[in-house]
Amino acid sequence: MKKFFKIGCGAIIALIILGAIIGALGGGDDSSKDKESEKQPVSTEVEKKDETKPVEKEEKEQAVGIGTALEIGDAVFTLNGVELADQVGPSVLPTKASGKYIVLDVTYKNNGNKAVTIDSSFFKLKRGEKTYEADSVASMSANQGEDGNIQNSFFLQEVNPDMEIKGKVVFDLAPEVAESTDLQLQVQTGIWGTETGMINLK
Repeated sequence: MKKFFKIGCGAIIALIILGAIIGALGGGDDSSKDKESEKQPVSTEVEKKDETKPVEKEEKEQAVGIGTALEIGDAVFTLNGVELADQVGPSVLPTKASGKYIVLDVTYKNNGNKAVTIDSSFFKLKRGEKTYEADSVASMSANQGEDGNIQNSFFLQEVNPDMEIKGKVVFDLAPEVAESTDLQLQVQTGIWGTETGMINLK
C-alpha cells in the first residue's frame, strides 16, 4: 500500500509538470503569432505612402514653345514672337520704357459657347518664384498704328465664340531680367486664373 501511494503521488506530480511544460510551449507560439500580426499593418502603410510619391511629380505643368498653340479649357493661346524694345507705339508719340520692354505677339481664340472679355491681365511673365505683370498702357500703345487707331489692345476686349484676335502684350522689366533666358509666359482662362498654362519665351 505504501509503495502504491508513493508511485501514485509521483505519477501525479509528473503529470502536473508535463502539463505546465506543454502549456508554456503552446503559449509561446501564440504570442509569436500575435507579434507577427501586429507588424503587418505597419509595412502596408509604408507601401501606401511610397505609391503616392510618383503622382505628385506628374502634376507639374508642361510648357510649350513659340508658335505652338496651347489649349486651356475653352481658350487657345499662341505666342507668335518675342522682341525687346526701348519704346512702343506711333513714332510721333511713343511710350518709353522705364527699363526694357518685352513685346509679345500673341493670338487668342475663343472655343467656348459664350463671349469672353479678355484683358492684358490674362498674361504674366514668370521667372522662378517671381511674377511680372503686363503694362496695360504700353500694351495699348504697342497696338496703336501710325494713324492713332488701336486694334486688339487686349484691354477689356470682348471676343465672341469661334473668333480669334491677334495683338501685342508688353512688359516693362529691368534690362537684365528682360534679357534673361529663363522667362516663361503664363496665360490663364479668366480674370481669376482658374486654369493656367505656360509658354517658353526662348
